[in-house]
Order: sequence, then structure tokens, then C-alpha cells
Amino acid sequence: MKPFISVFAFIVVLGFSSGARAAESSLANPSDAIRSFYRWYVTELIANRQPMENRRELRRFATERLLKEIARMKKGPDGLDGDYFVDAQDFDNLWAKNITVSDVKVSGKGATAEVLLAGKGEMRRRLKVSLVGEGAGWKIDKVQGRE
Repeated sequence: MKPFISVFAFIVVLGFSSGARAAESSLANPSDAIRSFYRWYVTELIANRQPMENRRELRRFATERLLKEIARMKKGPDGLDGDYFVDAQDFDNLWAKNITVSDVKVSGKGATAEVLLAGKGEMRRRLKVSLVGEGAGWKIDKVQGRE
């Protein structure tokens, strides 16, 4: 019985470590980090969950500086009017599968990219995303809406 338990434990550990490597590799370059974030974020919105309340997951994708800045922003007409990360008050379910990242520029530990979230008809969002290299990956540090 002990050899079976040892083999089982090895398989479980191998599975967890390969899952962690996959999660890390999804943040290894700016384009993949952006795609992974928006795929997760919009999927949360579609499922009627509040991604901004999932601090643990947000910390995987966004810098602590940005999360603190968002928390300090005023809500309403004189401040943040809509969702910070999509720069809109509404979203399109198709955004989770239609994420285009272009014009990626890396300079040292910083990067910028143009992002298009494409949906039905006029439901498109153009964003400029700034990232910071942290550890072995990239995290979102700023999002600006584009017209």
C-alpha cells in the first residue's frame, strides 16, 4: 500500500507544480498577462460575480499600487463612472473570447500595449494598458480608455 500512496502523492505534487507553472507562464510576457487577466475578469462579470471583490485573484494580475489607487477613487459623476478595467458601465459576453493585444512596447521593467475588447456591434472597448514587471511576470499598473 505504501508504494501506491507514494506514487499518488508524487502525481498530486506534480499536478500542483505544473498548474503553478502554467499560471506563472500565463503572466510571463505582457500580451499573455493582459489576455489572461481580461479572460478571467470578463468571465467573472458574465457569471455575475464581482471580480473587484476577489482581492486574491486581482493581486495575481494587478499591482498593489493600482489596487490602492482604485480604492481611493471617488465613485459617481465626479470620479470613477463605471468599471475601471473595461472603462465602461456595461460589458459584452463576447469580450472574454475577443481580446486583441497589439503595439506592445517593453522598456526595462515597464510595458504598454493597446487592447481591444470586441463584442457585438458597437460593444467594443479600446484600452491602453501599462504593466510593470514583478518577479517572473507582468502585472497591470494602469488602464486608460481610448476612443
